[in-house]
Amino acid sequence: MDLKDYENYQKNNVKASKSQLKEYIQIYAEMARKLKSEDALELEVIKKNIKNTFPNEIYFTLVDEAEKPVKLTLTEKSKEYIIPIFTDIREYAIGSAKISKLFLDKLEMKVLTPEDISKIADSDEYFQGFVINPHSQNFNMDKNANF
Repeated sequence: MDLKDYENYQKNNVKASKSQLKEYIQIYAEMARKLKSEDALELEVIKKNIKNTFPNEIYFTLVDEAEKPVKLTLTEKSKEYIIPIFTDIREYAIGSAKISKLFLDKLEMKVLTPEDISKIADSDEYFQGFVINPHSQNFNMDKNANF
């Protein structure tokens, strides 16, 4: 979501606009389904748009009472994890309700920038990346914002 849209939403409770990244992910998924290959040359433009858009938006995540992001471990025995992020208020509302059922802690929303995600990546060797809109688009990127 664009930061200005979020600020307007907070100040005036005006419906926040859709995330451009969310729209690109949707296009990517539809094209990949039709092409039946995520390595198809036709997807390169969409991949580039996703990579270019990611640094220009803000995201929402869930944090626990210690202000730490919710961690989704990759395997039962692994310390490696990803964090869920949401592209807009609507995605957050739906996704956070589902994720909150999995955790006993009181969870709250936190706004994240790509810089915040980069800081987590630099400071925690177990952080592997994030999943964007896990309940709907379920789009994964690694800690360097690569596919």
